[in-house]
Amino acid sequence: MPFSAIVVFAIVWGGLLVYFLTPFNGKMESGADAPFFEALKVSFKRLIFHKKAILAFFLLMFTLLVIWSYFISAEEYDLLHGMNRDSGDPVLYMSGVVLYAALLYIILAVRWTVKSVK
Repeated sequence: MPFSAIVVFAIVWGGLLVYFLTPFNGKMESGADAPFFEALKVSFKRLIFHKKAILAFFLLMFTLLVIWSYFISAEEYDLLHGMNRDSGDPVLYMSGVVLYAALLYIILAVRWTVKSVK
């Protein structure tokens, strides 16, 4: 997969994940007197326990399933047509997607924490 395709995929997929992890209501608890790590815990919970978060989970699971099935079908295609090419390791792509999703989740939680502590 070319690098430009991966970048476009990351931008679109990341935008969808951010949309699904951002709650509808913009109300933030006033935690100006709370320590940063307490506000961070509240922010982690706030991003997970709302209605759209299940869509983010389904998006992640669907993406992992598509990556896995793509590599399985590419391997079968190569065997059926007598081709010998290295298509890569699906575990690397899947772990990259999971790490990217975790990074986006942490960035969103820290952003909400900084906003609520101010």
